[in-house]
Amino acid sequence: MIARSRQRGVALLVALLVVAIAVILVAALLDRGELAFARTRNSLREQQAEAYSLGLETYAAQVLIAASNEVDSNVSPWAMPLPPQDVPGGVIRATMRDIDGCFNLNNLAPPALGGNPALWAPTFGGLLAALALDPGIAAAVQGWLDPEQAEVAESARYLAQSVPYRAHGGVFAHVSELRLVRGVDAGAYAKLAPHVCALPPGTAINVNTASAPVLQALLQDATPAVAQSLWQDGRALNQTVSQFTGQLAPLGVSLRSPAPPIDVHSRYFLARGDIVLDGVPYTFFSVIERGQGRGVRVLARSRGADDALVAAAPVRAEADIGGDAGTPPR
Repeated sequence: MIARSRQRGVALLVALLVVAIAVILVAALLDRGELAFARTRNSLREQQAEAYSLGLETYAAQVLIAASNEVDSNVSPWAMPLPPQDVPGGVIRATMRDIDGCFNLNNLAPPALGGNPALWAPTFGGLLAALALDPGIAAAVQGWLDPEQAEVAESARYLAQSVPYRAHGGVFAHVSELRLVRGVDAGAYAKLAPHVCALPPGTAINVNTASAPVLQALLQDATPAVAQSLWQDGRALNQTVSQFTGQLAPLGVSLRSPAPPIDVHSRYFLARGDIVLDGVPYTFFSVIERGQGRGVRVLARSRGADDALVAAAPVRAEADIGGDAGTPPR
């Protein structure tokens, strides 16, 4: 009797052990299945979001092509946001702004790299003054851009820091590189970032879309009040450069000498797409160049939040949309 009871007890324990192992295996399989399903769902959702972003990009290109013969300003058709649109699985919305209204840091590059520091350095100095920043930042930026200076004097200064690194000696790929330039701390960067960009050297400033500090920087001895008057709360709509310059004498100001290139047309634009699918947000940015031949092309794409209002350089994937983009970037 005792032996039989022991055998039954052992059999019961074995049965319980088998059941426990089976439950563990089933739970593991279910967990793996749920994980695989979640991965597949996330992958499909990302692909869907990317497809929507490419659609928004194409829409932005069409809007730019349609308005290619018009003056560009913050009240142009392309500047009107696309309101939220319901799509399968979520909602999409889009905005676009030009990035020719900023100060292009790469215009300070040496002539060998396509820049013109003699022409643009006074304007950059004016921008630093308008923002109450250290004027020494101007020389530091030029040293960062110049391969010859970066090779010796500039790199020696950066290598002597507690966290050493070399000066770049080339054009900015992104505005965030400013944080590496001596004299540009977090506070200075926060002030500068909304008003500067990193585009191919040789761009002009669109006076219709330029901020008040940038307008002040373009002018000799201009006050913030004068710049605000020309800015018109961001709704300036000069039809020609002459119309803009005609306002200067009555205000008692003039363009700097030598006069930096200004325009009322823009070439580079930033398109932003905000997509929400199943409650998950996605943000896409595209830097678009509108060429002289009415065509446009995408110079750069990025995902997620982008500091400095994304003044990205055209160094990533390129895609033609709508035909010839005119002269390619340097």
